[in-house]
Amino acid sequence: MDRSWILVVFFGYFATLIGIAVFRGRRMRVMSDYVLGGRRMSSFTSALSASSSGTSGWAVLVFPALAFQHGLVETWTALALVAGIWSSWTVLAKRLRRYTIAAEDSLTLPEFLEKRFGDATGTVRTVAALITLFFIVFYLSSGLIAGSKLLGTVFGLDETLGVVVTLAAVGSYTFIGGFLAVSRTDVFQATLMLAAFVILPLWLIVVTDTPFEGLGETTPGFWNPFTDRKGDSLNVIFWLSTVGWGLGYLGSQRVVQRFMAVESEDKIPQSRAIGTAWMLLVYLFALLLGLVALPALSEAGRLDDVTADPERVYLVATQVFFHPIVGGLLLSAVIAAVMSTADSQLLLASVVTTNDLPFVKRYTSALGAGARVRLARVLLVVTGVVAAAFSIFNPESVFVLVSYAWGGMGAAFAPVTIMALYWRRFNVQGAVVAMVTGTAAASIWGYYSGGPAGIMDLQPATPGCLTAVLAAVIVTLLTPRPSAATVALFNKVNAPSASPTRP
Repeated sequence: MDRSWILVVFFGYFATLIGIAVFRGRRMRVMSDYVLGGRRMSSFTSALSASSSGTSGWAVLVFPALAFQHGLVETWTALALVAGIWSSWTVLAKRLRRYTIAAEDSLTLPEFLEKRFGDATGTVRTVAALITLFFIVFYLSSGLIAGSKLLGTVFGLDETLGVVVTLAAVGSYTFIGGFLAVSRTDVFQATLMLAAFVILPLWLIVVTDTPFEGLGETTPGFWNPFTDRKGDSLNVIFWLSTVGWGLGYLGSQRVVQRFMAVESEDKIPQSRAIGTAWMLLVYLFALLLGLVALPALSEAGRLDDVTADPERVYLVATQVFFHPIVGGLLLSAVIAAVMSTADSQLLLASVVTTNDLPFVKRYTSALGAGARVRLARVLLVVTGVVAAAFSIFNPESVFVLVSYAWGGMGAAFAPVTIMALYWRRFNVQGAVVAMVTGTAAASIWGYYSGGPAGIMDLQPATPGCLTAVLAAVIVTLLTPRPSAATVALFNKVNAPSASPTRP
């Protein structure tokens, strides 16, 4: 594939992102604009931004690779992810938006938890911020490595340079435009991702003589969604692990931010419908790509190019079967997937560091609005450099990094967020224990593998959420009830007559 054509397409794509960032950055004056876009997001923007920021390079590189390796059984992973985004809009969006406004216009989840429980010590906010930043480094690292794989496959860049170039690309427009730029570019990138996923597998079906041919005796279960690759029936570990992928959406703070930023509660049902439909199409076509890529590449004599690293299946298929101009557009979808998540993570990290870490917050509280935004931009760069260093010195597969970060964030924040919104008796002690326990359990499952019946191979969100809920309930019931003011705020926000509010 002619690299010069790909470079032209990439530069055009990147110029578009910078243009969006510059245009949107002009409207950013105060911290609320930088963090939540002034809570002015439309249904369409919030829907595609929430969905695309929750996909990442995992959707383009890892999920087709899983289907390529395991077959039609990965249908259940796709459906779990779609159910996860639908559930997060249904369970969290309306109540969280209303509650964060009532809780002194909270801008982040750590800040909301502090205001929700009336925690004057700052403990719950600090713990939430530290856990958030911990998992963001892993997730950012996965995006930088995914971008490095693209640049290495297409342009021959070594891994270190690929990580640096990816960080520079993502950080530049996020630095310029803040939340509004990230959200608007997400819409553009979501459209590109969906178009690429529709075009690529359908074209492979056209050019392959036997696109749905089975793989013979070596993989008897490849085309059966109710068995694994070997043809064995699916066990309870598989189903529990699959549920874990969906649970991650309920604790994903970059997705939760979109709920807080939507312009009104009335827009939420429409956002949910648009976002869920986009997710369903993207993952079903990504599944189709993984299924038909194997016979297509086999017929083309290029199967060996991906067997050593199946996460390159999208990249190799694009290079083999498309003209450089079209291939460049399709490869831009990989950049889109990486950037739509990495930009949100960078932005979230800079905001949480500026707004929620006590030793930074003491300094920023004395600054004016403009100075706080500038400091947040500096911390965005610092976070990116830390994640890049981690990627360079501790390279991992995109699947391993995303599985841990996604599951860990879900385990740490899904239980505490849901209980904070729905359980009046829930208190600050239970919240802290929920976050710490969820993080610890997810980390144990993320580090180990195997065990009896493969129990340690569970997606970390499942055991993490279960242990977090159990620990939180026990500790909450054994510790004092929340204060009268805390209960009064809960009752006010959740009263049947409560109407949508704006900050």
